[in-house]
Amino acid sequence: MTVGIEAVEYVQPLDVKDVSECSFYHVTDLPGVGTVGDTWDLRKTIDDYLGRFDFRGKRVLDVGSASGFLTFAMEQRGASVVSFDIREGAEWNIVPYSSPKFDRAQLVRQLEWHIPRIKKAYWLAHRAFGSRAQVYYGDIYDFPAGLGEFDAVNFGMVLPHLRDPFRAMQSATRLSREWVIATQQCPPGQDLPVMQFMPNPQTAEDALSWWWISESCMELMLAVLGFELVRKVRAEHLCVIRGRSESCTAFVARRVRPAVG
Repeated sequence: MTVGIEAVEYVQPLDVKDVSECSFYHVTDLPGVGTVGDTWDLRKTIDDYLGRFDFRGKRVLDVGSASGFLTFAMEQRGASVVSFDIREGAEWNIVPYSSPKFDRAQLVRQLEWHIPRIKKAYWLAHRAFGSRAQVYYGDIYDFPAGLGEFDAVNFGMVLPHLRDPFRAMQSATRLSREWVIATQQCPPGQDLPVMQFMPNPQTAEDALSWWWISESCMELMLAVLGFELVRKVRAEHLCVIRGRSESCTAFVARRVRPAVG
């Protein structure tokens, strides 16, 4: 560890054995358990989702690991992974609707129930896969230097759920020596470098999503942070809860200039 940089404390594994205590974000085939998960099924398309990146021998930071599907997929492809996630549900960037239709307190209660179940799912899968991944819970806008340097930083469908996605990218990518992989849904047919504001004050239905980020906007944000796009991988991935496949774009970018700030 570099002198003057405080070491971080990784999370101690939870001993989770009861799958009924868990919520799995991705459909996963768990050894000794069976198939679990109900939101996205990336089992057949995971390599496209991860930008067809070669993870062998790489140290990777997985930002927004949820129940761990991407962490374990990267680990199975040869990476040494540190999983990052939110500390507790109340810290989620909730859209502050003023509409009487919106009950923020109820949503916070739901998140405070759901996030621990996601974490239990991660640890159950961690044990089932014999994973060696380490875990750090913290502030997505303030990654500590004590986590060390990474060969690659991965953002899997997390940026559109943040009030300030660029700030999160800046904080996390400071730790990347070389690579960034970011995968998300982008607005179709949009060539301008824009972020489209998603919240709808008329319905106040989705208080967990903020932005549609166009492909060219992602490229510019990466360039500002010192990364050059190497490839984009567009692919269809099965969204189970919507009952259809949806297009996502994986951006793979390489550092060409040092981090600033």
